Amino acid sequence: MARKRKTQVEKVRDFLFTGKKLTARTAINRFGIYRLAAVVWTLRNTLSMKINTDNSKGYAVYSLTNS
Repeated sequence: MARKRKTQVEKVRDFLFTGKKLTARTAINRFGIYRLAAVVWTLRNTLSMKINTDNSKGYAVYSLTNS
């Protein structure tokens, strides 16, 4: 039986569940995802995940909220 490829949403969700932080550059290099903000929006609104965004460095850094 053929193995099912993970979707972009599944890749980002699984990565965030490891406790690591994710930036757009990391998403491009590891997963080939160029529209990370759209994937994060889907995770927040469709799957109701609590994702924190830190823009203090001039670019977005996404991580799961500790709650």
